[in-house]
Amino acid sequence: MTSGPETGSHPEPASRSGGSDDSNWLSALATQHEIKRQRRTWDSRVNSWDRHSSPGLQTVADALIDSVVVQPGTRVLDLGCGTGRLSLPLAQRGAEVLAVDVSPAMVREVEEQARKLGLTSLRALDVPMERLDIPEGSLDLVVSNYALHHLLDPDKAKLLRETFKWLRPGGTIAVADMMLGRGGSSRDRQIIASKVKAMARRGIPGYWRILKNVVRFLVRVHECPLPPDAWEKLFKDAGFEQIESTSVVAEAGLIVGEKPS
Repeated sequence: MTSGPETGSHPEPASRSGGSDDSNWLSALATQHEIKRQRRTWDSRVNSWDRHSSPGLQTVADALIDSVVVQPGTRVLDLGCGTGRLSLPLAQRGAEVLAVDVSPAMVREVEEQARKLGLTSLRALDVPMERLDIPEGSLDLVVSNYALHHLLDPDKAKLLRETFKWLRPGGTIAVADMMLGRGGSSRDRQIIASKVKAMARRGIPGYWRILKNVVRFLVRVHECPLPPDAWEKLFKDAGFEQIESTSVVAEAGLIVGEKPS
């Protein structure tokens, strides 16, 4: 997948109001609650995230970076940028990167790392993905690494529809994320079993984590992963074509789509 040859300044984003565009006030309320919770969670993890996160997360990010082609001036949006696993290397390649995260602390960390690296083509904003507003047709590439599974399913679908508008014709979206169902397939069951065994080997702390994660998993609280076929349907429903999904590590995969030219 290649980005377009156009160069220039990055589009000016805005934060969209959450109330008037939502047809269902209960859905809007759930989204607003989740935004506040995510902001608290990730603000508290900024100093420990890179040190304590799984090495597999970097493997997934590397797979995404290897799947896209950028050149100086390529206009990139990183959704849920975290500490900059995607934003920083893409900016180092000359891309004009807009890094977005719900956490002000994460955004400050990305900005600090960009200053240390002398990157002037990266901007960072603390705006919830659900509230982001970008000019139509102004982006070449949209990327996200291990962030979209935190969104409620209706918000995933809505964000992909918005992303389709933001991309120029021929633009690319690449999402690396948890891609797992709730045990409906043999693949799901194998992954779940391996995770349970790994946590059980940790003794009492592991058993507590198993219990906590089972409850979250069954009721889809805090994390709302989807299997690859569900992601593919979301991409297709949003209008993307040439959709390709691949498994990267354990429960994580990569899905890439293009906006028709």
